[in-house]
Amino acid sequence: MDLPASGPAVHAHIRPAADGHWHLKWSNAGHPAPLLVTADGAVESLVQHDTLLHHALPPRPRTCASRSLAPGSTLLLYTDGLVEERGEDIDENIDRFAHLLATAPPGIRLHALLRSLLETVCPREAQDDTVLFAVRIPMS
Repeated sequence: MDLPASGPAVHAHIRPAADGHWHLKWSNAGHPAPLLVTADGAVESLVQHDTLLHHALPPRPRTCASRSLAPGSTLLLYTDGLVEERGEDIDENIDRFAHLLATAPPGIRLHALLRSLLETVCPREAQDDTVLFAVRIPMS
């Protein structure tokens, strides 16, 4: 686009696959890693990433990672404003976020989970945008 701007981004696509699974394909340019919560409550950070988007860097081909999402799993994408706080370690905050996901009550409704996460994790005086986006794969 030839703009003198930069910023992190995750570009993701999900589509239905066989047996009730969904297929996730994504590219991450320096954004906090999406989190995947399996139906049994295990949390995985999808840490595969690529080169940052920055106007001073030459254009390069993007790479993508892919993953099968099983029924009952939840994919969470979030902005750094949710986990970044001045004077705090962002990795520790992401670990705390992942722990809250792993210890959420089984079967919690998605809107209740998101509200709880925002109330628990979101900095009280956020200095940045705060967005939490989730997709739960339906049980077959």
